[in-house]
Amino acid sequence: MKRFCLLFLFTTLMTYALADEPTFERWKFVQALDALNEHDTETFQQLTTELQNYPLYHYLRYKEITANFKQVSATEIQTFIRRYGNSYFGKKLRENWLFRLAKQNDWENFLRFYKHTKSVKLQCYNLHAQLVTGRKINLQTAKELWLVDHSQPKACNFIFAHLYRNSLIPEPMIWQRIELAAKKRRFKLINSIAKNLFSENWVQLLNKMHKKPNSTLANFAEPDSNQARKIILYGVRQLAKKHFIKAKKHWLLLQSKYNFSAIHIGELERDIAIASIGQTPKAFALLTAINKEYLNEKASMARIKLAMQRQDWTALADFITELPEKQQQTLKWRYWLARALEKTNKLQQANKIYRELAKQRDYYGFLAADHLGTEHKMQHKSIILTQSQKNKLMQNLSIAGAYEFYRLSQTHGETFLIEARREWNYAMNLLDKNTKAIAAALISEWGWHHQAIVTVAQAGHYDDLDIRFPLLFYPELKIASEEQDVYLPWIYGVVRQESAFKTTARSRAGALGLMQLMPATGRLVAKQIGIKLKNRRNILDIGVNVSLGAGYLRKMLDKFDGNYILASAAYNAGPGRAKRWANKNGCIPADVWVELIPFRETRKYVSRVLFYTSVYENKLGKSSPLKLKTPGKNCN
Repeated sequence: MKRFCLLFLFTTLMTYALADEPTFERWKFVQALDALNEHDTETFQQLTTELQNYPLYHYLRYKEITANFKQVSATEIQTFIRRYGNSYFGKKLRENWLFRLAKQNDWENFLRFYKHTKSVKLQCYNLHAQLVTGRKINLQTAKELWLVDHSQPKACNFIFAHLYRNSLIPEPMIWQRIELAAKKRRFKLINSIAKNLFSENWVQLLNKMHKKPNSTLANFAEPDSNQARKIILYGVRQLAKKHFIKAKKHWLLLQSKYNFSAIHIGELERDIAIASIGQTPKAFALLTAINKEYLNEKASMARIKLAMQRQDWTALADFITELPEKQQQTLKWRYWLARALEKTNKLQQANKIYRELAKQRDYYGFLAADHLGTEHKMQHKSIILTQSQKNKLMQNLSIAGAYEFYRLSQTHGETFLIEARREWNYAMNLLDKNTKAIAAALISEWGWHHQAIVTVAQAGHYDDLDIRFPLLFYPELKIASEEQDVYLPWIYGVVRQESAFKTTARSRAGALGLMQLMPATGRLVAKQIGIKLKNRRNILDIGVNVSLGAGYLRKMLDKFDGNYILASAAYNAGPGRAKRWANKNGCIPADVWVELIPFRETRKYVSRVLFYTSVYENKLGKSSPLKLKTPGKNCN
């Protein structure tokens, strides 16, 4: 029977061979995987032998070894790692092998085969191996693994015990980790850490301060010490989050009783001022009064946003000029300085900045151009890709493997696309930025546009707009645009931000497809616009997805009186939040309103959608660009 099957297989393979060599090899590769899954060792070995020059030969060997990992000899694993270690699957097998060696306490071989990895467990095992074999360990690396806001794996316990036993973690560092953990409300971890710092009584006091800061501060009577001061500072910050006035009262009293340093006082006054926002009308004055020496990013942004909300343009200009010099020079803060100068009648200075910014292809550059009434500058510049560059890239095992997986995914599904992405990402992590940009041009030619967009961004090469902003799925998007009467460049802008044209995109929250629709939203819109959905997966269909997405955009536009800013915010964060934000901020300029969106994700989302929409207006040749208006109603 097996001979008959092999004869049939040989006849079929010859038919493919006569048609197309790459297709023939891909077919054999899939058959080999099927044979391995069905435990047909004879067929698998025969096909694999014939595929020794195929770019995914190493994958077949990897699958064979991992399928029988416990029985495979060390020699066979080591041979594979030496030959294919510089590939994603070589890296994976190396890591599996290292875990096996650690379990066996074979630390010498562990060190022989160890390469730096993102795996925290293996990083800790590496330090463990160095320590038990008498090598000198990197204490800085060990301390960095310890100084995090969460518990680390058990694999790290050995090296952490060494640090504690030898008093290698100083008290300020222990407090630093306590404060990191406190921000995440991880008190089980804090209790564990604190036991290495002081007695059980102090740990109990710290717990009490966390749970009942008001009463604990009111009755605090410990003798002055570093521990006592640290716990007071923690309690005041904890209380100020909800009860600014009580925290301020306790602080004024305790400050006079304990020997706090100038740094402690300055930093706490700053943090109390930040906490006061929304609790007292004096918040702006408190933020303005912060000593410049103790300004940090959070405090600077808090007072800048309050100045924007109050439209206190003089204060805004002052706050921007107090930012670090490097930050002041970013496009964002140069734009807002120009806005502040414009509003304080310093038009010559403002227009000079606007003119400089308007040369840039950027959200703030486009806003500056709008102020001047000039066109948005695209400054497109294609990445040059030569045949010799293609050939050189395709000599890379992981890139060649990614190409094969990508082609297989087009006929055999998403599983191979996942493997393609793994190999591709592994290869990109080893390339310099210039080569990475050329690689982005290569996969754009393959038609793998989503990954090209990701790669060109990683390369920091933003000038090739054909790669970054492809006009994909034009028929489907145009039909949806016309059916729902929604501006086509805006739909493109939303798609580009939501999925970057990844048709199979699924978010952690469960949003699906090009336009990242939640299933419940998809079903609701489908009923409204007359589309029948057979099942949830039907939402991933390109035509269906963009029709539903455009339908929901239409619904948001209608709800918010044609306001594209509010509709974009609603698409991301929900119409309820968008409505609350509009009611809160009222009649303020559109650019200010976007800057004051409280959710960082939505703030970035809206600004990017507006920016991407402008790029697609240019690519689609639209002469009437999107008009933005203030989100408030009845504004003069």
